[in-house]
Amino acid sequence: MAVFKYRALTAGGKMVVATMEAEGRADVMAHLERIEATMISVSETVAGETRSWRDRLTIEPGTEDITGFTVDLAMLLKGGVTLNEALLILTQMETRRWLVRLIEQLHVDLSSGKSFSKVLARHPRLFPPIYVKMIEVAEVSGRLEQALTSIAEERQRTERLRKRLVSALAYPAFLAVAALGVLAFVLLYIIPQFEGAIAGFRDRISPSALFVFRLSEQFRAHVDIVLIAIAALLVAFIAVKRFAQKRALWVEVLSALPLTSRIVTYHLTLTFCRTLQILLENGVDISTSLRLVRQILSLPSAGPKIDAIIADVRGGKRLSQALARHALVPGHVVQMLRVGEESGRLGESAGRIAGFYENKLDVALGRMTAIAGPVLMMGVSMLIGWLILSIMSALMSINDLLV
Repeated sequence: MAVFKYRALTAGGKMVVATMEAEGRADVMAHLERIEATMISVSETVAGETRSWRDRLTIEPGTEDITGFTVDLAMLLKGGVTLNEALLILTQMETRRWLVRLIEQLHVDLSSGKSFSKVLARHPRLFPPIYVKMIEVAEVSGRLEQALTSIAEERQRTERLRKRLVSALAYPAFLAVAALGVLAFVLLYIIPQFEGAIAGFRDRISPSALFVFRLSEQFRAHVDIVLIAIAALLVAFIAVKRFAQKRALWVEVLSALPLTSRIVTYHLTLTFCRTLQILLENGVDISTSLRLVRQILSLPSAGPKIDAIIADVRGGKRLSQALARHALVPGHVVQMLRVGEESGRLGESAGRIAGFYENKLDVALGRMTAIAGPVLMMGVSMLIGWLILSIMSALMSINDLLV
């Protein structure tokens, strides 16, 4: 079967741009007739075709948009509305055009006879494998509403944690940028005001003061290169944030720093236990749950450990035995999971651990912010003080020579 991309006009007068698998164009036209849509254009897509730069730059729903969509869909299903009708209602309720296009495409694909999980799987950038798998299991068990509610709650919890992490790192980052800005201002505009005073006395002033004046000269001579480098870093950061799928490098760096390594450990344990709880409580088997957990853990060194744990579990070992062997999470976490396994309440035990580590992570983030802020402020103050003392010592040395 080939994949066709089409543009059509719905009975309500809305433009729909979507793709579907079909034997030929006639099947696409028949599908559009069934959903009472008027075809505008249809073309066959090339297998393995990559997204164009235009598509990449097109606004897409963010994680919070998808979370809001999940919450609204769960509420409609809870109210007794069918899935097909719920999607149609959401297209009428939503005002953001890019999100409307997504929901319309989901509605069209669902109307063609596909399962909801397969429809979502066509958008891997927006609906990760863990989302799709939970929907797939829920469709079989008839618990779609409960699964959507669980997904929405977990995504909201994750987003709150992400905002907490960003806010914890934003203040120290701001202070660091401010320190660099103050240093650049002093080197560009303040120190040059005193260069005339030390002319002819450079060989007689202190090495520290001489270093400051030479640093100012070099900075002013290459300020264009510095600006280009800063612009390039900003562009690279935006490009990585816009197009990159993983943040493995940043997480690896944070895991190696003394102030943030404990936070990374807390976050990894929280993510592992919380995701395991959600998947197990929604009927996903342990092997598949571990495979999905592996896809969302951002720490690179955790990947091989998860692979080894999956192999051990498939080989007949208990999860707690595999975790103890490969040291993915702290030892006391393994003990608590072992108790949950023995009592047949592994998901519940993982949930309790996740709640415990969520509190620990919140405390650790608050402590990091409380420490990093004053330390960076002291660093900025010492930097400015050193510059002032260096300049004053140079001027005083010149004054002593003149006297």
